[in-house]
Amino acid sequence: MKYLTLCLPFLFITSISFAQEISSTDKKVHKREEAHGELKHHRIALLWGHSYVPKGFNNNNSTKTLIIPTIGFEYEYWFSHRFAIGLSNDLELQNYVIETREGDELEREYVYIGALMGFVEFAHLWVFGIGPGIEMEKNKNFGVLKMSIEREFPIVGKGGWDVTPMLSYEIKFRGEEKVYDAITFGFAIGKRF
Repeated sequence: MKYLTLCLPFLFITSISFAQEISSTDKKVHKREEAHGELKHHRIALLWGHSYVPKGFNNNNSTKTLIIPTIGFEYEYWFSHRFAIGLSNDLELQNYVIETREGDELEREYVYIGALMGFVEFAHLWVFGIGPGIEMEKNKNFGVLKMSIEREFPIVGKGGWDVTPMLSYEIKFRGEEKVYDAITFGFAIGKRF
């Protein structure tokens, strides 16, 4: 619940800023418009990356840190060039074991992480996202607070394509207690329509 309360101020600030942007009659050409033309509200993206799990180890007990291949799919709806909501879906492609805060070992198999994210462009084509989600896996599910930072590189033309390196941080928790965390670095290929 504590992590959910971190998201509420972000959503409040976003809604106030969005209302101010709607009322503005300032007609600047945004860099996305230079690359793609007028605002395209929908964006889908495929992600390829690696997740770093500091409290994980493989079944041979050979390492305390793991780098796990990850694929993902994102859908975003952009209200304006600065604000969006979206769904983030990641799948970790490896089995591993984590060590909980109590020292217990917990096996993780092909973990799916889904999150409902709010996005804001805080600088030219730099996007920050935050939102609650869930980590689902056959042994045990956890709540997730996911934060990400991305830099979009539009591919010039009317097609609406982009290449986006991204970095995300996920806090996995059960109730009020943090269980473990993960950092993911990846590249996304996106399409706006």
